[in-house]
Amino acid sequence: MRYIVAEAGRVTDCTATTSSGNVELDETTCRLIRERFRFKPSKDEDGRPVSSIIIENHSWIIDERPEPTATPAP
Repeated sequence: MRYIVAEAGRVTDCTATTSSGNVELDETTCRLIRERFRFKPSKDEDGRPVSSIIIENHSWIIDERPEPTATPAP
């Protein structure tokens, strides 16, 4: 994932640099990063907040057990 942390510490942009193979999962990951991640922003040499780019890996473990089948009513 690649995202930008703005001067206020909020994520302003997010993209999947390498797809998980599932577009919905990639989009959900970015949405969660934008909604939930908060940072102390980077600072320049004068101590002023500056935006920064973060590149990192995120892994999901998806349980792929089959859905239980419904049993007919007696």
